[in-house]
Amino acid sequence: MQAPGGVPSEEATLYWVEAVEEGATLEEGEISGIGQEVQLLVLDVMEEVELVVYEEQEQVSSEEQCQEHPRPGAPSDQPALEALATLQLELEPVNKKAQRVHARLKHKNCQRRMLNLEHRSAITQGIRGFWIKVFTNHPQMSCLMTKQDQDMLHFMTNLKVEELQHPTHHCMITLSFQRNTYFQKEVIVKKYLINVTGKRYQVSCSTPIQWHQGFERKAYSRRNHKSSVNFFNWLSDHSFTGSDQIAEVIIKDLWPNPLQY
Repeated sequence: MQAPGGVPSEEATLYWVEAVEEGATLEEGEISGIGQEVQLLVLDVMEEVELVVYEEQEQVSSEEQCQEHPRPGAPSDQPALEALATLQLELEPVNKKAQRVHARLKHKNCQRRMLNLEHRSAITQGIRGFWIKVFTNHPQMSCLMTKQDQDMLHFMTNLKVEELQHPTHHCMITLSFQRNTYFQKEVIVKKYLINVTGKRYQVSCSTPIQWHQGFERKAYSRRNHKSSVNFFNWLSDHSFTGSDQIAEVIIKDLWPNPLQY
């Protein structure tokens, strides 16, 4: 896709690259058969890119008209500044249109992925000890867990990661467990804000863990006497320093393609 003059449109190129990268991720990380969905996504990308290029062509045409009819002998920079202000006003709806196009593409992509991810979840829940193998085989995660942490993960049945836009842009990690001897609630949710104060992930809130009576004292001792980054502190303390490091591993690595571990 090219803009006037044969120069590739930067926004069109960005959308095309993003679509190809997302398509590649889906083909590698999701269940077989999703290739058809990727093809549909690419077709949608082409449609949306055409809209963006059309807006860009109008913008370039407007700029060329301004260049063809310059103000002769301007005594100051004021006319040029006024022309820039006019162009900036013309750019604002174009930028807003591009943002809406990007949001629609992302929404369509999420909808297409949803069925495949639900299918994947159903399959992994039928594989005994699937997630404990994934966590302990990951080179970074395995270094952060004790044998007791690994025993806890034996009760884990499902992992889910969702990126949400409302009311704030955040990522939500949901861990599901069987009934176990460590804590009472079977679902633990941890929420992370995205792009806040210069960090990629910043912890927002977490499900408070209600430990069983036999483990409560030991949990308190472990949480207060081990300040290093480790899985137990990440799971039990939402304000723990370094929580974003573990969250990033789960969100960017374990969740997209757990099968490789």
